Amino acid sequence: MMKIFPVIGALLLVFSVQAATLRIEGEEAWLKSEGTPLSKILFLFEQRGAEVLIDPALELGRVTGEWEGAKVERLIAQLVSPNSYSVQWKRVNSPLGEFYQVSSIRVFGDRASAAKRLSEPGRVLDVVEGTNGVKYVRGEILVGFREGSTVKELSQLLRMLNGTVVEVINPPGIYRIRLNDDLSVEEALAIAAALEGVDAAEPNLAYSNAAMPTVPISGTHAGINLGLAPGETAIAVFDSGLDPVYADMDFIRGSWDALNPGGEMDDPTGHGTLVSLIASGAITPQGEETGNTGAPVLAVKVFDENGMTSSDVLMSAINYALASDVDVINLSFGTYEDVGFLENAVEYAASQGIAIFVASGNDGLDVAVNPAANPVTVSVAATDGSGHVAGYSNTAADTYASGTVEFDGKVYYGTSFASPRTAYEYATRAGEGQ
Repeated sequence: MMKIFPVIGALLLVFSVQAATLRIEGEEAWLKSEGTPLSKILFLFEQRGAEVLIDPALELGRVTGEWEGAKVERLIAQLVSPNSYSVQWKRVNSPLGEFYQVSSIRVFGDRASAAKRLSEPGRVLDVVEGTNGVKYVRGEILVGFREGSTVKELSQLLRMLNGTVVEVINPPGIYRIRLNDDLSVEEALAIAAALEGVDAAEPNLAYSNAAMPTVPISGTHAGINLGLAPGETAIAVFDSGLDPVYADMDFIRGSWDALNPGGEMDDPTGHGTLVSLIASGAITPQGEETGNTGAPVLAVKVFDENGMTSSDVLMSAINYALASDVDVINLSFGTYEDVGFLENAVEYAASQGIAIFVASGNDGLDVAVNPAANPVTVSVAATDGSGHVAGYSNTAADTYASGTVEFDGKVYYGTSFASPRTAYEYATRAGEGQ
């Protein structure tokens, strides 16, 4: 486990959308466009949470005009005429009340089945660095409202920001709002902070796994304990994913991509695969006792293809774990920066009886990274496999375990491997009623 260093600069967007702004609130939309290609207008809808499919054989023109409070379906009909279209909706229950969001827009000629996704599947975070050095997802803010607020306060904020709710993360009751390019994140935060009904607002903070070691996956089962008895207490591992070669093993309960729900699981770095194998008990770090009972592992991918994650992704992963009837969460990464709303999600999970194990950090400091520093988590430091504190390990910890592990003929070190070992020990003890 290493300190997180979010990427500096910006990642490329699929489209660079200019000369157009879009706000969607419920069944109504506000659009301004000056000669913008229709494909880019539809990409704005995609940015705001709708799946957009278009028949690639269609010739799409440019859009000029201004619509205020137009019904979404009527607006789409005008934009794509004379082509055919369909719009689907989803109902969203939120702490401030219920509202509807566009879930899908399909544009086609003779056959609806000819429509293809506008963008490649899978969310890739567009990360930038703010003027204060904080890294966050471009064009998004997270907002929490005070108790007693209603949809009226949310609507007021959306009008002031010309923004759209993309997602409601509940718990802890956070609204992810998409901005237009003519308003910066810093400006949006200042507007939100001045609104009476807003409790707190922050950027959608971004974090990187670049400091994690890359673990090559050979696909062999050498060194893996395949004789584990079934365990009862499940562990959700939030990491870089799971290599498909291990997906069918008895101790893997399942997998889920928090950035691309429903997508196929992979593991670009191999780190998440090794952490999952340790958490299951199938691989034992040096100096630790090999167990006879396994722990079922739910592998949750929280990093995109560029090795980035964000506050909303991590909070959604926590909610998925809560809904999946797991008892333990392991996070083998962290940051020295304030993690804002993520702390609320971690504390909520702990209040529901989830044991949360987090690597303390690999900088040899007497502190712990966040969220390991939160007292509701178990901060795990590393020994060197001989029972001595590892020189690289941060020591502000609740417990220690070996951070030295051999896999596929190579030896790896880090608190990121001590943490899943501790989670495994907890899970197997809980399963035995200890």
